[in-house]
Amino acid sequence: SSWTRRSSEGTEGALRPRTGLDCGPLLGVVGETVTTGGRPVRLERMGRPEIKNVVLASRSHDPVNSDLEIRDLYNEEDAFAVRPDYDGAYRAGFDANLAFFDRLDGELVRPPGDRGAHPLTELLLADFLVVDISKPFAEDSCFEIETALLAGRPHMTCGGRAPNDDIVDTLYTLLVNGVDSPRISDGVDQATRPATHDFPYLVAPNPNPPDLMTVMTALLAPPEPEEEAA
Repeated sequence: SSWTRRSSEGTEGALRPRTGLDCGPLLGVVGETVTTGGRPVRLERMGRPEIKNVVLASRSHDPVNSDLEIRDLYNEEDAFAVRPDYDGAYRAGFDANLAFFDRLDGELVRPPGDRGAHPLTELLLADFLVVDISKPFAEDSCFEIETALLAGRPHMTCGGRAPNDDIVDTLYTLLVNGVDSPRISDGVDQATRPATHDFPYLVAPNPNPPDLMTVMTALLAPPEPEEEAA
């Protein structure tokens, strides 16, 4: 489907579909922070969750960009029109790190293609949320449209990202185990007080929050020595 950019006074940006016969229900959505006045500068961009924080975080697996922090450059990009001068550098980072995640369980789910290209690079390099406004909402719909595409089946939900969606588990499962595979957990399944389903999705503060000093003391305490067997 098609889209155009809509800016709002140099802060939050969004996307809206073009009007006309070529407009369909499938949308690409990205949020960004852009300066106003003179030449606009993109300070921050957010598409799919954890692409920069997780997928591109490490440089140790990427021989092309081992001495270059490409995330700052990638963050400046228009999600729908990546600059061709840096396209190869971004692809090298994705290829190397996606291959690393794929090997974590000792099994190669997606072998690299020609010149080491990882099968997920093309999909994730286009860093925007995919939303189908003709499909029903689901709490765990993040990456559902993408995984359905990879599996060769119709998607069933609106996609996008819900506030309570455990997106880290979903992402790690896709990167390590692949589509329709056992789910990986990071040990944090939900917030202590889940968000509401009504904008702005906020809930009342936790009336009994944990004591921070107690938590930190427990985390920093040295492990107890193991008892020797008799």
